[in-house]
Amino acid sequence: MPPAPRSENRLAAAVFLAVALLGLGAAAFLAGITAESRAPDPPTGDTTTAFAPPAHRDTGPAVLVCPADPETFAAANEGVNYNDRIKNEQHYEACLAGGHHDLAAAIAAAAPDARILVLPGTYDVDETITVDGRTGLQIEGLGDTPDDVHFTAGFNADTVFEARAADGLHLSGIAFGQARDTALLLTGTTGATLDRVAAAQTGAYGLRITDAASIALTGCRAEAADIAGIALDGVDGAVTGCEATGNLVGLLATGGDALDLTENRLHANTTGLAVTGHDIDVTANLVHGNNTDHYDRLGTPACGPLADRDWTAGICPGRTYPSGIGILITDGVDIDVTENRLWNQQYAAIATWGSPGLEGDGGDRNRFTANTFGVRDDGQRQRNRLDLWWDGVGAGNCFAEPDAFRTAPTALPACGVVSEPSRLLADPLRAAKLWQCGIGDTAAGVPAGCDWLGARFTDRLEFQAAVAFAAGLLFLTGAGWLAAARTDDPPRAGRMTFSALATGAGGLLLVLAVWSGRADYEALAVGLWGFGWILAGRSWRQCGMPVFGLFTGFIGATAVLDAIDRAVWTVPFAPVSPAWCWLVLLPLWTLVALGLAFGPRRREPERPPVERTPVTAPSHDRFDW
Repeated sequence: MPPAPRSENRLAAAVFLAVALLGLGAAAFLAGITAESRAPDPPTGDTTTAFAPPAHRDTGPAVLVCPADPETFAAANEGVNYNDRIKNEQHYEACLAGGHHDLAAAIAAAAPDARILVLPGTYDVDETITVDGRTGLQIEGLGDTPDDVHFTAGFNADTVFEARAADGLHLSGIAFGQARDTALLLTGTTGATLDRVAAAQTGAYGLRITDAASIALTGCRAEAADIAGIALDGVDGAVTGCEATGNLVGLLATGGDALDLTENRLHANTTGLAVTGHDIDVTANLVHGNNTDHYDRLGTPACGPLADRDWTAGICPGRTYPSGIGILITDGVDIDVTENRLWNQQYAAIATWGSPGLEGDGGDRNRFTANTFGVRDDGQRQRNRLDLWWDGVGAGNCFAEPDAFRTAPTALPACGVVSEPSRLLADPLRAAKLWQCGIGDTAAGVPAGCDWLGARFTDRLEFQAAVAFAAGLLFLTGAGWLAAARTDDPPRAGRMTFSALATGAGGLLLVLAVWSGRADYEALAVGLWGFGWILAGRSWRQCGMPVFGLFTGFIGATAVLDAIDRAVWTVPFAPVSPAWCWLVLLPLWTLVALGLAFGPRRREPERPPVERTPVTAPSHDRFDW
């Protein structure tokens, strides 16, 4: 008959259970505080700037700019449609008589609200063309496409064209290229229109606009920029109908307020669209094939001096943006991503992450609704590896994506629910990935282990972590069973069968899930080993280790809750992912398990000897004959 449980074991188990329940209650209370601090109510009232970019003018004083060489003009004008070609020939005669061969000189000579008409041709620029403080200026290229009117610095200037505080600027039909830093820079301007403007082959940015309001970019094009083809920083306005291809980031929007990114085509970049800011609408864009990986070119002769590069072979990234992501939202607040079409993304069609912590304005109240995944604009199916990737940080984020085929995690917060999750920290594995592989400077080198920065197969950070965790899990589980075998009442044969099967299957499936990028299998793996530990904890309680068994069962139950959070329902009252709970408890559990398994064996104290009174039997009784 086994000995009855000792009173001190019962007391220790009761104390442990009380502490666990108190911790859960504190976590729920902290979740409420987190929701209030991370996601305050949006500001009331109209905080947007009036959107009034200037329209194109056909009247007003005109200043002509043309190439000095007639043959250069004739060759560039040859591709223009017939009627405009005839007009340009007439303009060229007038330009030779009283025009300019230099755009900077034409800007200096132009009257207020003048129109500068630039005839087709290629214009070499030795110094930056600057518009400083001029208002109402219109600069118009007279070709069919921006490439017909091309200004190139030949990598002799940091910027080809720069406009500062040029309110009311209207720029159309012109291409800028081969700048050491930025092809076109617009800063500190209120009310500007850039229509059919192009940029190519730049050491940092193609079209860059900073600290500006009431800006309209329409029909623009940017390609072959080492950081971003189109870059907006602190801009209110709209980007509509633009195309970005062959850049590190096709379209980069940071800061700002009341910005609309609509009907753009972003393809063949490393990252299609990257947004860091607030109150930005991303609507009806075509985002596909942003899978180019140029990081292996860094540190090779291919990334030598800008003028010596083969720009047709690729760019040389100036930052570490992830490859294979269509739309990337980092530290965004009130970002609305809706009705976009995304296909052929090798990592994720949409990825979003935020800053951890109670305070801050990163990763909150973003909405992802009604996007189309894995279907090209011609109707053919071409799936993404993942449709949605979320690190789990933020308050008020919601996803209404019935067309999403595969997501990470599998369960995402729905829109319109009463209790929205509010999380302080990302999922542990995703947090480690963002810490190692986040956006940074390539001057310090490309971080190792990052699949979206070029790591493959077993070099990936996630796979290495999964293998290490699975191996450690199996070893520690074995240590727990060894500790149980050393007790005075070891578990009977066969008691560990189902626990070992569940734990082993969970560890193996976790490795396979991370290898294949299947978040649903990853959740199943966590649930399996959690269930295995619940069974093990029950057996260990019954064999004389009640506290250790209860501790093991609690960790297993937390792992099962984590699996539910990943795959079935995002737990709304948890301030962190349940994975953090079992991950924080595992080191303490490990110390206890190793001590019980390999420490000195606990022996029961010897019972005091019992003194027996000798019995004197009678010399004979009635049965003795």
